[in-house]
Formats: sequence, C-alpha cells, structure tokens
Amino acid sequence: MAVYKDEMPRKNVEVHKKYGSVVRIGPKHVSFSSPEALQTIHGNRQAFPKSDFYKQTVAQFEGLPLYNLFSIQDIDYHTSLKKRIGGLYTKAAVADLEPNIDACLKVFKSELQKMTQEGPASIDMSLWVHLFSFDCLGELNISKPFGFLKSGTDITGWIRGSDRLLIMTGLYAQAPFLQWIQKMMEAVWGMRKTNPILLKTSSLVQERIKMPTSAPDMLNKFLNLQESQPDKITRREITGSVYINLMAGHDVLAVTIRAILYYVARTPSVEAKLRDEIAALSSRYTASELIPYSALMDLKYLDAVINESLRIHGNLGLVNERVVPKGGAVIEGYKLPAGTIVGINPWVIHRNPEIFGPDVEVFRPARWIDSPEEQINEMKRNLFSFGAGPRMCIGKNIAMMQICKFIVEFYRAFDAKLSHPEQEWHVVGNWVTKQSNMDMEITQHKETLS
Repeated sequence: MAVYKDEMPRKNVEVHKKYGSVVRIGPKHVSFSSPEALQTIHGNRQAFPKSDFYKQTVAQFEGLPLYNLFSIQDIDYHTSLKKRIGGLYTKAAVADLEPNIDACLKVFKSELQKMTQEGPASIDMSLWVHLFSFDCLGELNISKPFGFLKSGTDITGWIRGSDRLLIMTGLYAQAPFLQWIQKMMEAVWGMRKTNPILLKTSSLVQERIKMPTSAPDMLNKFLNLQESQPDKITRREITGSVYINLMAGHDVLAVTIRAILYYVARTPSVEAKLRDEIAALSSRYTASELIPYSALMDLKYLDAVINESLRIHGNLGLVNERVVPKGGAVIEGYKLPAGTIVGINPWVIHRNPEIFGPDVEVFRPARWIDSPEEQINEMKRNLFSFGAGPRMCIGKNIAMMQICKFIVEFYRAFDAKLSHPEQEWHVVGNWVTKQSNMDMEITQHKETLS
C-alpha cells in the first residue's frame, strides 16, 4: 500500500525509527538499515542474488527476455558479463565521451539563454533537467540526441511512457498476484508491446552495423569489443546493454540533478560556497568555454554537495531486494531461512544517525568535509545511491561526469531560485523517486551577460 500511495521511502524510514535496524515489512520481507547488513547482503563478493522483483524489469525482445547487468538474477552470468564489458566503463575508458556531454550542455545552455534573454523566466526545471538527461544519454550511447532539448518537450512521449512503466514495475514487483493477472491478460489479449525505447535501440544497433562510423560513443565501444574479441559479447548483449544505458540512466540522472538544484536553492549558504568555488576555477576560462572534467575533480565542495544530494534524496525509493541463499544466513543476530527477501532502502540507510550524524534530515554538505576522516570514510562506504559491491552501478563514472559538468556549467551561466519556495515539490515514492513541481526563476548570471 505504501508503494501504491507513493509513500514508500518515508514509510520505510518511519518504521525503522520506530522499531530499529531490522524490520519485517512483509510475510517474507525484511528491511535493514545498518552498515553490517549492507555489507552482508550487498557489499561482499558473496552478495545475495536479486529477487524476482527484477523479473519485472526484463524487456521482451524477439520473443525472449533481453537481459542486462541490471536485470540479471543469475550471479554467475552477471559476474561473467560484468567482467567482459567492465573495461568499457572505467574512468579512463569513458574520458573520451566528454565531448558528447559538452555537445548537450551547449544546447541546454543555449535554449535556457533564449528563454531568459529578456530577463528572468519561470522554467519547469524538473522537465528541462529530464530533457537534458535523455538527450545526453543519446549522445553518449549512439551519438544522436533525441531532440528533447531542441523541442523543449517530451517530443516522443518516452519520458511519460517510462514514468508509467517504472511506476507499474514498482507496484507489480511488490504484489505477485498482479504479475499473474498481467501474464494472463497478455496471454489472452496479447497486450504486451515492445518498449519503444527498446525498438529504437534495436534499430540503431542494426543501422550502425550496416553503416559503421568512427563516433566515440558506447555503441561503438561495444561493437569494437565484439569485433576484436567475438567471444566477449553477443549482438543481443550489446542491444541489452545500450538499452539499459538509455532506459535506466535518464531517470536516475535527472533525479540526482534535480535534487542538487532544489536543495541548493533552499540553502543560500550552500549556494554561496558552491558559487565561490566554481568562480575561482571559472576565472581561468572564458564564458564560452566549458571547463574540462579533469579540472572539476578537485572541487571539494562540489563533491560534498553531490554526495549530500545523493544521500538526502536517494534516486531509488524501494528496498533493493535480495534473496537469502541456500543454507540461510545470520544478519544482525537474526537467523533467516533461505528464500527470505532482504535488503536495504537507500532512504533508510542514508538517514541512519550512527553513520551520518544526528541531523540526517538536514541538507548539510559540510558533513562530507568537516567530519573526522574515519566518519567520512564510513559515510562513503554506506552511500548507497549507486548500489554496492558487485552490483554497484557500472555507469557511475559516466553519471558523475555528467552531474559535475552540468552543475558547474549551470551555475556559471545562470542564477536560479525556486518560483514557489513556500511549496514543497512532489516526490514519487515508488521505485524511482522522480520529482515534479519544481519551477525555478532563472536569470542569466551577470558574468555571462558581461
């Protein structure tokens, strides 16, 4: 019911405050909030397998499930695929993708500058951040933006469609009887349709194979890997990998950027410090130049703002479900039989005061700088927005480059404040914690105008 009412993150936090670090939230479902549980369930090499929740995330393609690193439940297959393609996602490997991000940033800045050329403009930043995220992932994966930024709208309906899909996935995964009803309806009426993003991905992969390019993007990285080492990856795995990069990446990236803009706007002292740090670096570049990512990696306060935003607004709002393996397990002194669904909700562990301090409901980036080194390391170990252990998000390095560059270039070019600061934004308390009601008054920054 909490998922149905979009309340799961907060409800999950509340029950842990009331009952402690171990809470049974269903007949065979147990939620945890401690570092020990995170390490046992998610963090070590013997991390527990994913639950059947993830069956709902598997797209059907050409009559068969299309697996990817996110949806694979089989531990051996996941380990094998990640080992085969992991080298494409290292910091060094993704460095040559920076021009793709820059191309989208230039379009984003240009469109906002058009809207603000006559003075302040109230802009739906929840939407515009999402338009950037989707177009940017198009550039990164296939060297083609989808036209969202140029149109200023959800031109294909993909954002709206993925919103519905993610909400239904969250609901169906919590209620097995709904999955059964869905399968019956699909069998009788043939309701299931291939996701349009998957259809587009498939056509683009086939097009690239027929007409090769030298574009520095993820699709070519996969195809080059297959050409040099045919046994490393199949054509189907390439399609699945590009698809999940597009399908999963746009939402979680947008959620994180929105959180930064929202909480910075609500905390003037944080905005002042962030702007000062950016300005000190920005003075070495002209207004038309984009600052290279290599120069941003030393910005300690920017890093703290990003970490704090990831902490206070996790991009996933449900327990990351795993299954206790054969033989059972002991977690926090509780003996759990095999088959029990266990896991950690990022919103819950990110509000554990023993890890992050007593003011866990406060947006305070300084905790990532002023705390004792041992505590900072502990906080970093338990920041769960990108997952943990062998299941940590393989796209983290790409996402961090996008986030850092977007935030720096946004604050270099614009001033922003919430149009209705007296109102709270709306958060979808389901699987992906998307935010809306985030209109901002945007003005061109004085140094940009000069």
